[in-house]
Amino acid sequence: MNKLALLLMIQVALLGICGAEDRGVKIVPKPNALIPIEVLKPWIGEVSTSSYDKPFRILWLCGPEDHGGGEHDYIRTQELFVPMLEKIEGIEVDTAFRFPTAEQFLAADILVMYLHLPDLSDGQHELLDQFIQRGGGVLTIHESCIMRPIDRAEKLSRSIGCSWDGNSTSHWGKFDQRSSVVLDTSHPVFFRLPKVISLRDESYWNLRKQETVRVVGAIAPADFKSSFVNFSAPQTQSGVRPDAFWVYERGDGRVFGTTLGHYSYTFHDPFFRLILMRGLAWVGKRSSEPLMTLVTDGLVTASGKVGTQDDMLSYTNRDEVPEPGRVGEKTRRD
Repeated sequence: MNKLALLLMIQVALLGICGAEDRGVKIVPKPNALIPIEVLKPWIGEVSTSSYDKPFRILWLCGPEDHGGGEHDYIRTQELFVPMLEKIEGIEVDTAFRFPTAEQFLAADILVMYLHLPDLSDGQHELLDQFIQRGGGVLTIHESCIMRPIDRAEKLSRSIGCSWDGNSTSHWGKFDQRSSVVLDTSHPVFFRLPKVISLRDESYWNLRKQETVRVVGAIAPADFKSSFVNFSAPQTQSGVRPDAFWVYERGDGRVFGTTLGHYSYTFHDPFFRLILMRGLAWVGKRSSEPLMTLVTDGLVTASGKVGTQDDMLSYTNRDEVPEPGRVGEKTRRD
């Protein structure tokens, strides 16, 4: 290959990368302000039960962390949620790294995916699809909807509803509190939640979607007018990014997906955590009530406020878990 051809290839690649991010804005990574716990109580409710009467088997999948500290911290996030989930009586948690085994799929009710998926083989695609079609639930977070090479994107979207459609079609970009995270409160996951919340994170949009996908969350620009009757109204406005949240049903299984979750501090935001726990319950066809205890777990200050002020960027990414395929006692954080 001559130097001119090589330079042209590099320019094309760079244009593709720039094209993917040209719709975003520059932000300062920073979590939301702390909020009084009383503000959350209408949506958390008075938890009367913190257990499930039959096993609720959750498989949490992570992979190598591929950004700077505080971004795409897949292992770190697995280590955060696994011990919390195991506090709830009736929940059994297993973990996988890169991709689960066939035996793990058979033993799970729910698969949580937070990673950049490897190039899955046809057999691995089939394992995932069969798991969903026979009734398994999937909670897919952020980069888990991206499949490379691009010719496998359709296979992934058939299983989870949405997938990255290449840099010429799909886009990604940051957003902050100047934008609105708009929720479809007619869906059970968002029922009686605020129609608009604020976060400072990143989303993807214009994804490859299956016909039966229902988009239930979007990012609206700063000039967005929140006086709408139903969720379809904001989606028609100029500058709105769809695909922040979606739901999908395939066979007997359910999928709840979000393209948010770029920053680690987002997983310490009580509203985002509330949405994840409700999504987990919906795909598992279970009550969300026992999971509500996790919305504020480790987040309540001495003054009764909830959240974090730590940007969580002072962290070194990891390529492997200490015990591959399992978060062991030595890696868990109390």
